[in-house]
Amino acid sequence: MARYFGSTCKTDCSGHKAGAKYARGGGRSLTRSSSSFNAGMRATQRRLKKRGVRTRMSITKKSK
Repeated sequence: MARYFGSTCKTDCSGHKAGAKYARGGGRSLTRSSSSFNAGMRATQRRLKKRGVRTRMSITKKSK
């Protein structure tokens, strides 16, 4: 079985890679249809956060 940054892939890691690419491009919406896509997004967010890169997903809105 293949692995993508700690997550086990069912077949070829394409969902993880697509989620990672989406997160790096500024996407922040999780999907209901693909858990591997979501896992790829979360793995990328963790890696970017460790490097100190701010992403749209890490910004929180302040209430008035």
